[in-house]
Amino acid sequence: MENQAEYQISSSVNDGILEIVITGKITKDSIGQLDNDVYSIIKSINPRKLVVDIRALKGRLGITETFFHAQDYPSGFRRIQSAIVDLPENADFQSFVEDVKSNIGISTKWFTDIEVARDWIKGK
Repeated sequence: MENQAEYQISSSVNDGILEIVITGKITKDSIGQLDNDVYSIIKSINPRKLVVDIRALKGRLGITETFFHAQDYPSGFRRIQSAIVDLPENADFQSFVEDVKSNIGISTKWFTDIEVARDWIKGK
């Protein structure tokens, strides 16, 4: 029996910016499928700017898993300016995510307010 995804993804393009919203629950077992789903959206749209809203996503990878996970991003991601919108209680993860992605050549900034994230990405 195949596992059914416990997360949902919606996407839209506004002013040339791809916005992806992920809700539901992520586990270590479902992260690979989530990645494939998100990569498919990004590949089909081929954006230069991306906002990913994960405020309603339950579950997170740990720091070690995030480090190794980020290194597996497709090379095409390195040209995309991206903003991550998350909950304030996950702020301790902010600098780690920004640093790891910067070290592999991905421009990412972390926000708790989607409007601020949109304004930042529009200015990039």
